[in-house]
Amino acid sequence: MTPVFPLRWMRFLFLVLLSSPATCFALICKTQSGETLLRSELSSTVAIPATVPQGDVVWRSERFNVQVECAKDGQQGLREEIFIYLNPDNLPIGQGIRAGLAFNGIDYVQSAGRISTGQFLPVCHEGDANIGACPKVRFSLPFSVFIQKFGATPPSGVASDLLDYRLFQLDGQNLNSLPGQSLSYQIASLRGLRFVACDAELQVLPETVEFGNIGIQNVVVGNVIDSRAFSLVASRSCDSPFSLNARFKPVTGLVRNDLLIPSANNGLGIRLVDTRRGTPLRYNEPFHLADLLGETQQSSIDFTAELVWQNPRPNAGPFEAQVMVDLFYK
Repeated sequence: MTPVFPLRWMRFLFLVLLSSPATCFALICKTQSGETLLRSELSSTVAIPATVPQGDVVWRSERFNVQVECAKDGQQGLREEIFIYLNPDNLPIGQGIRAGLAFNGIDYVQSAGRISTGQFLPVCHEGDANIGACPKVRFSLPFSVFIQKFGATPPSGVASDLLDYRLFQLDGQNLNSLPGQSLSYQIASLRGLRFVACDAELQVLPETVEFGNIGIQNVVVGNVIDSRAFSLVASRSCDSPFSLNARFKPVTGLVRNDLLIPSANNGLGIRLVDTRRGTPLRYNEPFHLADLLGETQQSSIDFTAELVWQNPRPNAGPFEAQVMVDLFYK
């Protein structure tokens, strides 16, 4: 009876070898130009004040709107959903920080798991010789990524010892653990993240920009009606050196190109100009503000607020708009 056992074992092995190729077909996503890796680099060191509240964003990537194409490299018997897999390499990003993904207007900050893109790859019944005729799915993937202050500040001040961190990978029902096979997004140069002993103090002088009474005669759309000067004064109270980027973020009003249109009066717009360069600033976009390095403990930067006609027949009455200033440390 002993020969029976080797025969059954060989038959079982034969069946496993026959069935295993059906499981190796993978869903492959690329940009429509053929890329499988997107990356953003921390262009310089990013300083994180130890006093920053938990959850504050200390770095944010540019906004992407990637055109994606996904296909299967073999027969597809069932419709397959496409997911964003977070942290596909299952690595801790560092100490005192965590990464997040902003997708479809929602901030995701979990360090693992998957998020549905809402896209599906259709069924394919083509034979192996005609796999190229299988349907593909094309869609837009709008996202940005960010790094938050999170957890205890590391005593060394070093937030991460990673050079690169893959934040996510696109894939199907199962994650292909081999990088480079499907579209991934990577943050590079993480060793530039560091904690500093203090944060910056910021003053806006004056706090309110008053234009006073404006006549509505001789209106020419696009002409500057009046202008007022104001300054941002940034300072530090410790010896830790850092640079600052800033962003003017409207609280009220409507942004149109480089103008902020007051909600109660669309006959005019407010433009902010960097006096140092004589160039308009775009709302919601970061710009270099100041370097607090070496012996420099304080820096004053001048700006101009310009009032610009937007309507040949403006309405009489008051107008008001509010803007907050975001700081980003480098």
